[in-house]
Amino acid sequence: MNKEWTLYVKKFAKIESASIRISPLMCFVGDNNSGKSYLMCLMWGILTMGKEIFPKAPSGSGVYKRCESWLEENLNRNIVLTDEMTENYISWFNEMLNARKKGLLKKLFNYEVEAEKIEIKNYKRKFGLEIRWERTAERYSATETYIKFPQYDVCTREELFRMNAYICWNLLMEGIAAPLYTPMIKGRRMGEPVYLPASRTGFMLTYPQMIENSLQISYGSAAQENSSMLTLPYVDFLQLLTKFDANGKPGKKKREIVSYIENHMMKGNLTIKKEMIPLIRYCPDDIQKEIPLYVASSIITELSPILLLFQSDINFKTLIIEEPEAHLHPELQQKMSRLIINLVNMGIPVWITTHSETILQHMNNMLKLKNHENVSELMAEYGYGKNDLLDGRDVSMYQFVPCENGKTRLEALERTQYGFVVPTLNDALEKILREVYAFQED
Repeated sequence: MNKEWTLYVKKFAKIESASIRISPLMCFVGDNNSGKSYLMCLMWGILTMGKEIFPKAPSGSGVYKRCESWLEENLNRNIVLTDEMTENYISWFNEMLNARKKGLLKKLFNYEVEAEKIEIKNYKRKFGLEIRWERTAERYSATETYIKFPQYDVCTREELFRMNAYICWNLLMEGIAAPLYTPMIKGRRMGEPVYLPASRTGFMLTYPQMIENSLQISYGSAAQENSSMLTLPYVDFLQLLTKFDANGKPGKKKREIVSYIENHMMKGNLTIKKEMIPLIRYCPDDIQKEIPLYVASSIITELSPILLLFQSDINFKTLIIEEPEAHLHPELQQKMSRLIINLVNMGIPVWITTHSETILQHMNNMLKLKNHENVSELMAEYGYGKNDLLDGRDVSMYQFVPCENGKTRLEALERTQYGFVVPTLNDALEKILREVYAFQED
């Protein structure tokens, strides 16, 4: 990531307060019913639906006018965005987010959810963002380091507004979400984050009955009302199933991910028969026969969305996974943790909710291994490569802590020389261990 910022929420659903610094690998841990999924859904919603908070015409607010004046003064002049102007753009986004948060939350959760405050704070970049102008450019474009606009002889307020919205969105979302302005290609994802919900087995076994209604729901202002009795990330997941293609043409790195899942986790592959609703079947390595998902092991139904996501070469920028350890034996949980780290090292941000001590311990092991004085020898001995190692600067972990009023608050977990300390899991394991000693016979 070339940027980092913190999402701050106050009195949101069950969460009293939370400050989340985005990072390539982000983990939420905590008790059941503590707010992990609510907060992860909100993160997905801001990345996916944040484009909707921009108004249709130039704003009259003071913070927007400062952005407009600055851009007008620097038309056709290559210039690096100053810290002051960056803060103006972030303030403008927060102003729009605050004005439209009620509607955004209703659409996201398909239910009236309250939030006293939602805002972006503590924005930082590794390097400056340059605004460039090019006479021959026909459209807006952006990279990690610059935004390019066509040169203008005369520029209307409406065009200034479109450019300002483009700058604002790219400051926050370039590399983790879809572009602000994208061609309307029906059915094609343009980089929107993928949300893999908990209970994937249930979805994979019942998706034919659920997809039809979900296909009628979209995110735009003219969208049909969500009558599915599901939150929008879950609706999006059902729509994603229709785009799976076992005969996709992913790039080399994604093919390596597909091979790892097939050979080391699923021990087989998947086929898809494309009809109105895709028919997914599992073919184990040891028998030449396709098996319907409803008679396959739960490990197959849990892993199949991840495998097909990469096998189909679907365009997405960020991957969010609820409970990646679900239905997995500890050995496979370790392999799942290894898979997640490899995705992060491929440049794909992965954000998870988890109760798995095994997944977190493997991450800690890879943090320690990366800085070990005998790293090369240990990598060779245990069969790890460079993509298996984890850089501490790429990881943030958070724990949900109960408050006296029945709500929870989010705490950033400390990273020591041994990795991240996770009290909620350590306390539970220590309690069990005390019982082991207490119940032993002499």
